[in-house]
Amino acid sequence: MEGIRKINHNHITKEDLINPICILGMPGIADVGKFALDSLIGQLNAKNLMDIIFDDYPAGAIVDDSILSAPKAEILYWNDPNKLRDIMLITADAQSLTPKGIYKISNFLTDIIHQYGIKLIIALGAYPVSSRKLNSKLPKIFASSTNREILEKYMNGNNCEKIQKGVIIGANGLIPTLAKARFNIDGLVFLAETDNLAMINEDITDLKASIILLEMLKKSFTLPIKKKYSIENIENITKNLQIKRDQLEKDLDNLNIIDADDKRKSLYI
Repeated sequence: MEGIRKINHNHITKEDLINPICILGMPGIADVGKFALDSLIGQLNAKNLMDIIFDDYPAGAIVDDSILSAPKAEILYWNDPNKLRDIMLITADAQSLTPKGIYKISNFLTDIIHQYGIKLIIALGAYPVSSRKLNSKLPKIFASSTNREILEKYMNGNNCEKIQKGVIIGANGLIPTLAKARFNIDGLVFLAETDNLAMINEDITDLKASIILLEMLKKSFTLPIKKKYSIENIENITKNLQIKRDQLEKDLDNLNIIDADDKRKSLYI
């Protein structure tokens, strides 16, 4: 497809996967879905299947430990040692910059999902609510699906509430919808509630919302997620993340390369 380049890291076919599902989490409000997906990738020690570079991603290079890379989507996979259910995992460094671009990359990813014989897609993201309605102890999960029976099945016992109306912006909502329309692949979208201030402040991350999604996945799909990724340990995780952020800000101040007014807007962290 024009404007999209695929870089393969491993070669597998759909015959190599057992009863596979796809879990995706793209950047978005408070990066709830992406953090959950990135954490899941690390927990499962997932293998990199391919990277996808797209000319509608932000025009800039990402620097990590002095190494440059282009913004990309990543597709990884995990083979279940119990041979119950293999998983394809999809995330990205950024969302496409235009509606047309979001449709294009979503269609491309949908083709790949279909190619590997996946029958169920689970998308993870955030559901912004006002601060006074936010459950500070245990965030709710709001759910929607392309199949009512599957929605009822996975809502049971998961502290879930149905999304009655609204719009899910970006690839997290579009990929399951296109997959159903084009290939009759069922899809679920789980959105953990977060403070709606995250819609106007891109520096806000909500680890508690991400972790509640991980706990739901662990329970529903019997995944080997360690206890350190739990609501009980959220304070330690948040503290460690803040230390890393403070060090990054200190390093940037010492460099004096980026204007103070533009510093925050110049980085994808």
